[in-house]
Amino acid sequence: MKNKLLINAFIRIHFLFLPSFILVLILSACEPSKQEIKESIDALNSEKNQVQSEISNAKAELNSLNSQLSSKVAQVDVLQKKLEELHIYENGKTPKYILKLHLKQTHFSLSISKHIKDAMNAMDFEMPVDKEFYENVSVGTDIVNNFRVGSCILYGSFGDWKMTVNGKEIRN
Repeated sequence: MKNKLLINAFIRIHFLFLPSFILVLILSACEPSKQEIKESIDALNSEKNQVQSEISNAKAELNSLNSQLSSKVAQVDVLQKKLEELHIYENGKTPKYILKLHLKQTHFSLSISKHIKDAMNAMDFEMPVDKEFYENVSVGTDIVNNFRVGSCILYGSFGDWKMTVNGKEIRN
């Protein structure tokens, strides 16, 4: 009976540990070597560098194409304005060159009320000009940016006038 119990115990232990022993053998056989891991890392780094190079080349090409596009858009705008001018002449009229101007006064002061007053008194208006002047200015050009010497001497006010071109238009 003792022998039977020993045999049964041996069989139970054998069947309990045998599957885990086989599993350990299988998993250890699947584990890659350090050399294989190093080669995989090197291959992935090489692929990463290649993709990064392709991305930077694509970005450079995109920037070049955007630059070309903006240049072409500017050319189209100039040609569109010339075409509008020709249509006006075609109708037997003389074109009027209109500048849209923004005029504001600024003060060098810590007073919030002066800055609010300057902002509220700023004005936008249109003014007809000759063709030569129209062609020589662009949107954003400062027409007047002068320090007001008289106000400084008489009133002690430090400020200036600033007039900038906000837009250009040709009308018939």
